[in-house]
Amino acid sequence: QGARATGLELARLLAVLAWVAGATAVAIAGLGALPGWLAGDTADARTVASVDEAERRLGARLALPSYFPERLAWPPTTVRVAGRRGAGGASLRLSARDGAGPAVELVQAVAPNTPIPPQLLGEPVELGASRALVGARPAVRARVLLDGAAWEELRWERDGRAMILRTQGDVEELFRMARSAHRQGAP
Repeated sequence: QGARATGLELARLLAVLAWVAGATAVAIAGLGALPGWLAGDTADARTVASVDEAERRLGARLALPSYFPERLAWPPTTVRVAGRRGAGGASLRLSARDGAGPAVELVQAVAPNTPIPPQLLGEPVELGASRALVGARPAVRARVLLDGAAWEELRWERDGRAMILRTQGDVEELFRMARSAHRQGAP
């Protein structure tokens, strides 16, 4: 009977240990997800600290404009990534230096012939669109409603990669930024 009591006590001890380990794992996972949840991240879209971190997570260099209007601040105020390494995308939000002017958003796929992850696009409602050119590349200029606000949007491909620039300000600024977009180390 002493061996049986010891066996029951050991089973209870192992059950409590398993419960504590499981509860700890759930608590750690919940605390790890809390910052993303507070930032509004979905399961597949995450806010990261910098462009460099986005490139590390995605395993690819991002295309960035070499032309930036003086009114925009660098670095981006928000950098989000979605998708898997080598086939995801990124969204960069650039705010006005004075905090009052219109923001610009650059959204892109990181691999040729892959779509931009929908988690980065929001749910735009297209109000109208027309054909355009970014340099010699075909593009689409559209007016969209996004989260209740009207945005001008420019969609094109650079090196086979889907790109979108959005603003609530000057459309010519978008075209100049789009024409200058390139991956670091690429022409």
